[in-house]
Amino acid sequence: MDTTSLANSIIQPVGFITTHHGWQRIGIGEKMAKIIYLDEFIDSEEINLKLCEPVKEWFHWKFPDFTLPQKMAIPAIMEGEHLLLCSPTGSGKTMTAFLTVIDKLVRASMESKLEKRIYCIYISPIKALANDIQKNLIQPLHEIRTKFMKGKTSEIKVGLRTGDTPQSERQKMLRNPPHILITTPESMAIAISSKKFQPIVENVEYIILDELHSLVPTKRGTHLALTISMLDTLLKRPVQRIGVSATMEPLENVAQYLVASDDRETRGQSLNVCIAKISGSRELDLDIVIPSERDIDGYVKLDAEGKPIPTKFFKLSDKEIFEHEVLEILDLILAHNTTIVFANTRKMTELVVNKLQKELKDLILRNKDLQI
Repeated sequence: MDTTSLANSIIQPVGFITTHHGWQRIGIGEKMAKIIYLDEFIDSEEINLKLCEPVKEWFHWKFPDFTLPQKMAIPAIMEGEHLLLCSPTGSGKTMTAFLTVIDKLVRASMESKLEKRIYCIYISPIKALANDIQKNLIQPLHEIRTKFMKGKTSEIKVGLRTGDTPQSERQKMLRNPPHILITTPESMAIAISSKKFQPIVENVEYIILDELHSLVPTKRGTHLALTISMLDTLLKRPVQRIGVSATMEPLENVAQYLVASDDRETRGQSLNVCIAKISGSRELDLDIVIPSERDIDGYVKLDAEGKPIPTKFFKLSDKEIFEHEVLEILDLILAHNTTIVFANTRKMTELVVNKLQKELKDLILRNKDLQI
């Protein structure tokens, strides 16, 4: 069977939509999972009650509150449901996926029940994982252990296996498997075909698939589906699947992909997958800015009421208007962390960049204490 046919067999159309106990439920064919759309945001206090004390204290030391995706998705993950999370960039998706895993491992560590095996496999198509994993996994585990866990506890280990991982590190991983394995689809496929590697993943409890939008419609996604299907044949228990991405459509097809090889139905159990979708719409602050009059030092001139005095364009040449516009852009750049300036031609882009560089140098010379 070629990859297109295989992908079509994995991803099939869904059926009708009905409502059940406040959740949207989609009727599927006999061999497909039942899809449940989550539409409730669970109260923070209720989530706190389900977290162990060190994880709860760390989370509220680090963050003011749970984000909307976390309030919707974390309770379902804690209940052992397969879950597909679709929410905007920066909304805490990766932390949402990892928090339940971290909580389970911290509890095991405190109770001296942390086993020498892989509990969770995190698979991402992006090879450069270091920054994201440092922020959402390694740093939290270190902070929880050093600041919030009392007494002697076992260290929760994180291992990285990609095409760049040295052979010595791979051998070390076989002798002392990490509790959380970070890898790519291709590296996972190679590893799981090794008879030496297979025993350390037979008790995996969680699989987290990140950036699903770049996997599902591609040959890499088909290859990954086969890898996970092979992993399912090795497992001693069904593994919980968590899919994460910022942009995915149609969600029902992606959800079916996520649980395609789960064999619960063949053992007489129901197969469900939850979808938590948070809107990506953002509030825009749209404004039309008119350049203001400036004094000899480049500062904006104000009228008697303290308002900027608009530039009188009819008295200026095109070159002078351009210079006023660049100064206004420079003010916006200095007032924000990130600024994107659009120009309609390459020549205009070069003119704006050169003028901004000149004005910025002059500004620094006039204000030596300026921090940029």
